[in-house]
Amino acid sequence: MKTSVTCKKAIDLISKKEEGKITLWQRFQLWKHFAECSLCKLFNIQNKTIVDALPYIQHDISEPLSAEEKKEIVDNSIHTK
Repeated sequence: MKTSVTCKKAIDLISKKEEGKITLWQRFQLWKHFAECSLCKLFNIQNKTIVDALPYIQHDISEPLSAEEKKEIVDNSIHTK
């Protein structure tokens, strides 16, 4: 059974992981890939930050976020790490 995955496959697994749709075997493959690829590991961290911030983003994108809302997003993303 193949344990290594390409960066393209790792990106796909990262997206599926955020949706809770990967198997234990795929998690292992992703973990192994992160040990070898710092760029995909960084992408995973950035992707998680974005996903964690989504609930705090306004639905109406025509109105900019206030300074307080921006601070809350940053604070929440820092404290969840």
